[in-house]
Amino acid sequence: METENRYSAARDKFFANNPRALLEIEAVGAKVIEACGMTVDEYREQQRCVVFVKAAKSHGLEVDEFVIRLMADSPEQAQVWRLDQQRKVAAALGIDWDEYKQLNRITE
Repeated sequence: METENRYSAARDKFFANNPRALLEIEAVGAKVIEACGMTVDEYREQQRCVVFVKAAKSHGLEVDEFVIRLMADSPEQAQVWRLDQQRKVAAALGIDWDEYKQLNRITE
């Protein structure tokens, strides 16, 4: 599962398990939203992200780890996804993967 799809699926799963949070987002009227210069869909998507991030923090987790815990089918899959995230960080920083692993004490 691609990272972007995994995040979207995690939000969907979170809101399926927390319908009250979704109801609070949907309770804001269209006129109020549009007065802020957003469409209803833009507002709701933004608020879904905000609520999801707050939920991760309330569990003491970064969003990446929250997504992994919601979506991984096994500890092995979770570890593969964690390593994938770390590889992306290393690439974004322009650090060789082996050097990054050593600096961050990562073992595969």
